[in-house]
Amino acid sequence: MFDNINIVLVNTSHPGNIGSSARAMGVMGFNKLSLVQPKDFPSEVATAMAVGCDDILNNARVYQSLSDALSESSLNIGFSARSRKESIPSLSVDGCIEKITANSEVTYNIIFGNEKNGLTNEELLLCDYIVTLPTASFYSSLNLSAAVQIFTYELFKKSLNSSVSDSKSQKKINFAKTRDKEAFYKKLIDLLKDTDFITEKNYKSLTKKIHIMFNKAMLEEHEISILRGILSSIESKINS
Repeated sequence: MFDNINIVLVNTSHPGNIGSSARAMGVMGFNKLSLVQPKDFPSEVATAMAVGCDDILNNARVYQSLSDALSESSLNIGFSARSRKESIPSLSVDGCIEKITANSEVTYNIIFGNEKNGLTNEELLLCDYIVTLPTASFYSSLNLSAAVQIFTYELFKKSLNSSVSDSKSQKKINFAKTRDKEAFYKKLIDLLKDTDFITEKNYKSLTKKIHIMFNKAMLEEHEISILRGILSSIESKINS
């Protein structure tokens, strides 16, 4: 049912949380799981906590970097317990569900960070949107599998109320894949370094702003191709 949704767990410390997250996914009809540098996986503890959803664990893909895990999908939505200084567009959980159901032809990565520290600032820059689940102020952070459960339940519940006719009337948007966006960012940043627009002094702030600015644009496949072609043309002219 949710073949366009990939749950991504980043640097998960305890295998039990991987298993519990797999169970949270399975009972709501989700089956695509990616793990980025899990501390302990495969694990008997993870299998035990999956309680019958171990097929999700058996088919989980393991990556050495978040960038690799996201490469094939188009839109990346990160869950964070804290508000951040970065100007990454934010969504409520309801807004997140509405966006996904309104664009069901798009492939999504739903990203959850390490249990203790969440997603790093560098990992957040790979996200097109950030979702923060509201909690009582004293306890601001949910258990990892609880956060996964809330997301999967809300999307499952919404899917029960969505009509087939609504799905058929959607216009498919071919958003650029993450790997193509990252290749564009790298080429642009390298070019700006060559022209001294980006220097050692402003490198960190400008590269961060470049990622955020273009992620906000929600670039489509043909648009990213045009932008990469423009950079290639400029680069060719400079080097001629």
